[in-house]
Amino acid sequence: MNDINHIWGPYLAMLQQEGNLADLYYKVKDNRVSPYLELQADNLYGNGHSGKYLKLDVNPYIRFLKIFEPLLSPDDMGYEEFNQALSDILLHYLADLDLKSGMCKQDFYTSFIVKDLESGAYGGLDELKEFTRMEKVETARWLLCFYKTGDNESCISGAAGCLLPECEVLVREGTEFVFYMREPWNETDNKKLMFLVRLFLPLSAPYTVHWTRTYGVTGYNETMRLGSFVLA
Repeated sequence: MNDINHIWGPYLAMLQQEGNLADLYYKVKDNRVSPYLELQADNLYGNGHSGKYLKLDVNPYIRFLKIFEPLLSPDDMGYEEFNQALSDILLHYLADLDLKSGMCKQDFYTSFIVKDLESGAYGGLDELKEFTRMEKVETARWLLCFYKTGDNESCISGAAGCLLPECEVLVREGTEFVFYMREPWNETDNKKLMFLVRLFLPLSAPYTVHWTRTYGVTGYNETMRLGSFVLA
């Protein structure tokens, strides 16, 4: 299924990019509607702008005829503006329903954890401000994995790999977590890392963060090359 031709495609893209869903404007009764396409769009965001709206011409006959048939009368009853507004509201609802219908159990659990993160249930709301919507979702997925497996080393490594590509997680002597950030210190990435540490590591777990360079860690040959580490 190609999302460009379905109402949930632009809806999902707007959610992923943290856009304003009110800027999506679904239209029916347009001359450009094709009998073969549900969404008549030249690109992912529709076929034109109207003020602040992204106009999306929809063919409601493919899946939604029973819903829209009363609104598609060929006679102009003087309710055109009302019908268009109602169509837009209904299609927003149907697009959201499409997304939820395609969710598995894990997606639902993940969405609940994201809500908990945003409500402050895990603390660190100041740090969480640095996360995009998709980064919150990735964090929630790894946190769900942690709840299932109890493997904090693999889960924090996976989460850091997604959110902080420059971060490598090492475990020194089986106890101390070493976060090797192959970049100069910056506040945004530091806040993200500290948030992950809070989520996945026990309070008693020792950890060290090294920026740009780290010391050699036994068992990790890549850190033992001359010139790639400092003594600590």
